Amino acid sequence: MASSHVAHWHQALAYAILGRRLLGLSQQDQPDVAALARKLSAEQQLSASVEALRGSGTWPVPVPSDLMVGLGSAQFLAVLEALVQELGLDKHGTRFAVDRPANADERRLLGDVPPHHPG
Repeated sequence: MASSHVAHWHQALAYAILGRRLLGLSQQDQPDVAALARKLSAEQQLSASVEALRGSGTWPVPVPSDLMVGLGSAQFLAVLEALVQELGLDKHGTRFAVDRPANADERRLLGDVPPHHPG
């Protein structure tokens, strides 16, 4: 289902990678991984910044909730993983997380267990 909502896809993804907002990134109705990867690759010290964040145990960086408005967790994580691979940063089998509460649909899915599941 397509949404007419224009979101901060590239801002949120860049924040997860670099831990800071990048001025000049516009809003998008869909992410463009290749275009964003080209933009991030132009950042001086990209690898050094990522390694420093990894060393402190905070990479990918939790994205502020204002940048996540309108972005579904599962879709965001899938696109983030694709971006990390496009940038060649997935050397450590990174696991991703989103720093915001689950929405109603996500809570419903998390609570949906098979009938034979105890609990």
